[in-house]
Amino acid sequence: MQTKQLSFLRNKFFKSFESGSKDRSFLHYAYLVGLFEGDGFFSISKKGKYLTYELGIELSIRDVQLIYKLKRLLGVGVVSFIKRDPIEVVTLRIRDKDHLKKIIIPIFDKYPMFSNKQYDYLRFRDALLSGIIYSYDLPEYSRSNESLNTVESIINTFYFPAWLVGFIEAEGCFSVYKQREDSFVASFDISQTRGEIIISAIRKYLSFTTTIYFDQTNCYKLKVTSARSIENVIKFLDRAPLKLLGNKKLQYLL
Repeated sequence: MQTKQLSFLRNKFFKSFESGSKDRSFLHYAYLVGLFEGDGFFSISKKGKYLTYELGIELSIRDVQLIYKLKRLLGVGVVSFIKRDPIEVVTLRIRDKDHLKKIIIPIFDKYPMFSNKQYDYLRFRDALLSGIIYSYDLPEYSRSNESLNTVESIINTFYFPAWLVGFIEAEGCFSVYKQREDSFVASFDISQTRGEIIISAIRKYLSFTTTIYFDQTNCYKLKVTSARSIENVIKFLDRAPLKLLGNKKLQYLL
């Protein structure tokens, strides 16, 4: 990307950051963080003696339009298609260090992730900004299990509603199934591996009373089917500061 174009993007981002909640454009960045908290990743990989820094997200081919929306929002990144029988996925990856430093880091610094995936980001950020380029200079890393947030600190964060729309886009599921011959049940579920605090915050924010379950893979899952709980989901999404942008929107409307 040419210097002038990159400078323009930086100015656009910082203008929206400085204006805070008065500028609705900030909502899309908070949404993006929620989406990446569910389906994105920060990686530092070894290529010979050198390191490669990468932010990426991988979605079903059904969300190809969403991937291109993200690319337009950020103004950078490479879109690619991968076949993994029997499915096809689409990815957006950003490896250019200038783009990571000047566009990605300001977003994730302004709107921190809530789960322990934030530890991955902080390691990524610190190594990148420290200018570590050789694999032998990269410290050993193991993600901490100590929670960075509480349920209350999450739901009281100003950008949480926009973040939650993005997280639902990544990890939520809307479905309708037949209960009896003449009746149907609507359900909503949401989950995350090692996501007890996140799922608990969503449970409280949406006033669910259902128990949170976790399995042998340490995945925390919340599923609701009661009319009151489904109504709470609908009210939240209908009144949310921005709407679902991908295939999940169609699933929700149906």
